[in-house]
Amino acid sequence: MQHRESRSRASGQRRISHHAASGASSGSPASERSMATRDGKESESKKAPLGIIGVCALDTKARSKPSRNILNRLIANQEFDVIIFGDKVILDEEVENWPICDFLISFFSDGFPLDKAIAYAKLRKPFCVNDLPMQTVLWDRRICLSILDQLNVPTPKRVEVNRDGGPTVPSAELAQILYERTGVKLDGPEDGTGGGIAPPKQVEVADDGDTIVVDGQRLSKPFVEKPVSGEDHNIHIYFPRSAGGGGRRLFRKVNNKSSEQDDSLDIPRAVTEEGSSYIYEQFLRVENSEDVKAYTVGPDFCHAETRKSPVVDGLVKRNPNGKEIRYVTSLTKEEAAMAARITEGFGQRVCGFDLLRTGDKSYVIDVNGWSFVKDNNDYYDKCAGILRQMFIRERQRRDGTLPTSESNETSAPQEIPHRARKNTLSASHRSGLKSILKSPSMSRIAGHVHVPHPHIHHRTHGSMSPDISHMTTPITSPPSLERGTIGGPSPTPGAPDLLPPPAVPETAEPPVKSASDQDIAPAPAPASKAQWKLKGVVSVIRHADRTPKQKIKFSFHTKPFVDLLKGHQEEVLLTGEPALQSVQEAVRKALEEGEEDVEKLHSLRNALNKRSGWPGTKVQIKPMFRKRTKEEMPEGLELPSELSAKVISPDEAKTTPEASEKLKEWGEKRSDSISGMTLSRISAAENNLILDKLQLIIKWGGEPTHSARYQAHDLGENLRNDMLLMNREALDDVRVFSSSERRSTTSAQIFASTFLNEQELDPDFITVRKDLLDDSNAAKDEMDKVKKKLKILLRQGNKAPPQFAWPDDMPEPFIVVRNVVELMKFHRKVMNHNFTKLRSGAAASLAGVAKSVPEGASGSVSSGVQAQVQAINSIQSRWCSGEDPDLFRERWEKLFKEFCDEEKVDPSKISELYDTMKFDALHNRQFLEWVFTPDESLLEEEAVVDTAIKTDPSSAKSSGPPSPTEAAHDTKEPTSDKHNIAHRMSFRRKSEAAPAQVRPSLASYHHESYFNLFEGIGSRHSKAKPDKRLEKLRSLYKLCKVLFDYIGPQEYGITDAEKLEIGLLTSLPLLKEIVKDLEEVQASEDAKAFFYFTKESHIYTLLNCILEGGIQTKIQRNAIPELDYLSQICFELFESQNATQADEPESFNYSIRISISPGCHTFAPLDVQLDSKHCIGIAQRRSLTSHHDWKTVIGTLRAKFHTVKLPKSFVAINLSEKVPQAFGEPVPNEKVANARNPYDDQSMED
Repeated sequence: MQHRESRSRASGQRRISHHAASGASSGSPASERSMATRDGKESESKKAPLGIIGVCALDTKARSKPSRNILNRLIANQEFDVIIFGDKVILDEEVENWPICDFLISFFSDGFPLDKAIAYAKLRKPFCVNDLPMQTVLWDRRICLSILDQLNVPTPKRVEVNRDGGPTVPSAELAQILYERTGVKLDGPEDGTGGGIAPPKQVEVADDGDTIVVDGQRLSKPFVEKPVSGEDHNIHIYFPRSAGGGGRRLFRKVNNKSSEQDDSLDIPRAVTEEGSSYIYEQFLRVENSEDVKAYTVGPDFCHAETRKSPVVDGLVKRNPNGKEIRYVTSLTKEEAAMAARITEGFGQRVCGFDLLRTGDKSYVIDVNGWSFVKDNNDYYDKCAGILRQMFIRERQRRDGTLPTSESNETSAPQEIPHRARKNTLSASHRSGLKSILKSPSMSRIAGHVHVPHPHIHHRTHGSMSPDISHMTTPITSPPSLERGTIGGPSPTPGAPDLLPPPAVPETAEPPVKSASDQDIAPAPAPASKAQWKLKGVVSVIRHADRTPKQKIKFSFHTKPFVDLLKGHQEEVLLTGEPALQSVQEAVRKALEEGEEDVEKLHSLRNALNKRSGWPGTKVQIKPMFRKRTKEEMPEGLELPSELSAKVISPDEAKTTPEASEKLKEWGEKRSDSISGMTLSRISAAENNLILDKLQLIIKWGGEPTHSARYQAHDLGENLRNDMLLMNREALDDVRVFSSSERRSTTSAQIFASTFLNEQELDPDFITVRKDLLDDSNAAKDEMDKVKKKLKILLRQGNKAPPQFAWPDDMPEPFIVVRNVVELMKFHRKVMNHNFTKLRSGAAASLAGVAKSVPEGASGSVSSGVQAQVQAINSIQSRWCSGEDPDLFRERWEKLFKEFCDEEKVDPSKISELYDTMKFDALHNRQFLEWVFTPDESLLEEEAVVDTAIKTDPSSAKSSGPPSPTEAAHDTKEPTSDKHNIAHRMSFRRKSEAAPAQVRPSLASYHHESYFNLFEGIGSRHSKAKPDKRLEKLRSLYKLCKVLFDYIGPQEYGITDAEKLEIGLLTSLPLLKEIVKDLEEVQASEDAKAFFYFTKESHIYTLLNCILEGGIQTKIQRNAIPELDYLSQICFELFESQNATQADEPESFNYSIRISISPGCHTFAPLDVQLDSKHCIGIAQRRSLTSHHDWKTVIGTLRAKFHTVKLPKSFVAINLSEKVPQAFGEPVPNEKVANARNPYDDQSMED
């Protein structure tokens, strides 16, 4: 592992990036590039013989984990190339410039321009896996239900209230396609576009509100009320008065909820809302309160899973990867036949739909369109295999080489019992399928013949298709350039795997070329400048999971401790046992002198005695300076006056030479209205301050856990799979940097090994960059001022500022802090009570619950100790990360002392409490729950606490998403609600669509939905309910989390100006390096990837530099959740090439997009279902910005470089490395050569 202070960059690699240019164009001349070399590389790369698979979907879907798993399987044997169109192309480029492909995977999601995709398919005529125009019918539930009726697929009884004229389609062409494919013709004009249904004359309720009547059609409760739009998820269920009345609101999963009870639901909205349109379906009884999600891949394969119904208690069960827990099930023959009809009728080969099983019948209640199974490798294998066979047969069909025998084969794997190959289907199943295919709707489908594509790949050069002249450069691997015009024969009528063609509105062409073909105007080739390819990435990543960081602070002022600075006036670090021994020696001398507080000295000595040998233990010493009094001022000097703010706008700096001098003068000042103490050596020197005392901090913990290994491995695997699709060349030039802390270097090593698919890396592959990635004290004074403001915000009478993350239904922060203190006092009693039981005679009874008690134990071990060991093993048999019950208790006792024994709560302690609760919830769950489970006597004794906590809405019924605590309350509802029909029946609502409007209390959780965070589960076991006795523990976590989200991010600045100033002072060196990396990627012919592993402070301050630095972002700050372990900020540079004449220099265009991931974050760690890895999955990256011109981004970032002036030294000096001889350690030659502080002469100029 290398410890470098700077990275050498060969001048030959670097080219002027023209960052100062202000032109609107992003084209960058690159005359040094060799077109011949580039062409040579492309010709040398193996071209896929079977064609190009285009993926036209937004990046959040196309680059998702399920999509990557399937696509990487398809290209594993280099039979296909894959082009990810990407957001830049899809959203910004005209369809004429989209890449050309042979096989198209394209599907709608929120924000996707489906009309452009339809136009592209009409222009280029690829083989479409899913029919594009037919995806528009999924937007209207009424059309979907009409199609299901026409396909003879059972649906629940329903009545419709159509006040909008009924369903419509956007064009007569689509109306014709809809009719030809399904037999459905909408009421209205002759062209079939619909909208001609007259509104109902009367909509009312009858039978004391238990029945809705629409023009005489009656439907009695329980029924389900659905908006007609498939994108609206505000679904209501109404229950009859005989079952308790009221209802449940269903909505898109928010945190760990997908529905909630609402006793006010009585009158249907179609009655109370004039002009509204709704569908009312009979609510069905469901076996085991579960519904079924089915996933088709072609008509002959369907994977099915059951899941807990959202109407039981609204709690979503999830696995450690954040996905809803589901169980694989087999479809009946009737259900399999329904799946085939849905796939063919809707024209969606890859399609998800929902069905309910009641009695001996099954009913389809929703068709979702394109859906992938999550986290199922068996499904990925089969899906990729089926798609591969589908593409091969389509290629053979176009080439006219499809064997006759192939017409009787299907791509379904043989190991699927309910959907085997058609030639092995049972006679009854085969006859069932024949009856389906003979139905009127199937006859119409079968008659819709697929038109062969006019452009295909040739193995030899030939005349180009009149539609296409040149192939475009794909976003991933280069495609084959050769395309022919051979039209294949019509598909064999009996081919079971070939669905009808994509329903692209076009005039059918004869399958065999004729003279008339030559008259068709050729489609223009895509413009080369519109073919965007990922050129490189620069990613800053927080380290993986770690143990809780702990520290104890002391203040000293005597000589023994001053001597520990070894003559330095800045912050120093002491690591390793020899250096820590010098601190113990200072304690001994101070005790002899008798000038320091004896209790503090004993506390420090005890901490050093216990922890000096632990890995990661260190002592941090910070000199604290104060202003001189008049008597202390040297002769001829005056007290410094108040200084002005030192952040200057770039515009002001550029105006005049005087302004530049002012900038220089102010930038060199390290004090901003110095008052009292400062930890800044620079401020001390500038203002003639004197040393007052030392702050000594002993720190331990923060070491990587066993789950960090799995998390870093998963991240490396995910990003490798993404890079294999986007630009595999970037894997050839990867550079990884890390801070000096073990949690960062460990994460970097495991990640790099997996990302590069190399079991062992060179020892110096990871480069340690302390100057970029270690703790920076450059903003220490500014952050100290912010912390003082945060203390004020926690005082009584101060409401949360609007820009802070604070739930609307929470009381003011002061009350929440008070409730946390009360809860901590309660849990202190509970823990002490339970530990007393553990160490008393009760331990013997606890040991009795152990699975086995060894007989004939050694007489040297007392029976009491043995009983205690057995009791602990019966609670939690396995301890990880060096933990044990004593260390567990020690951590919590420290927290109890800081919260319960201090007059005021220090805001920084909120983070420590939250950190500890998260760690124990994931790594010590069993012991945590046992030690904080109160006896009934304690619950009665602390009844007063209940009253206090009720000021916190977490224990009351509110409109917000209930916590697991509320779920525990739900189990104790009155009998009328406990036996409510809602607890015994189930209903499924569509899950894959855009966010619907939600009630205000849910809207505050938008960021969880945007980032698809892992939000926890309702119960740790599938049938278990939360323990009511742990309500207070769950309340403690919830309130602590609210306070952490309120305080944590604000430690790096409260106002926007503070966030930018602290962000730049802390992360300016890293930001400059990122800019240099992006320029290097832009100027290089080869793709590159840079990864920086650091700590939380650099992640937040870098984010603040982006958000406050002037770059336009897609989401607001308060929509970004906690940036947890392995959170990432990624800069992606995309490139396109301008087509130029042979005698002109090449020019290129560049675009930058910044994305962000919250990392391994979970909403409810106390409820997450875990295995022995204790590993939380990583949230997918989402775009923080749209694509921006690269010069704009670089220029915006550079404009902030000169608004602050960094000191020459801003990283703590590690004396154990710099002067090891001072602690009796030998000085290696390498260390002798670098004995001088490498940062003393470091220049932070450009």
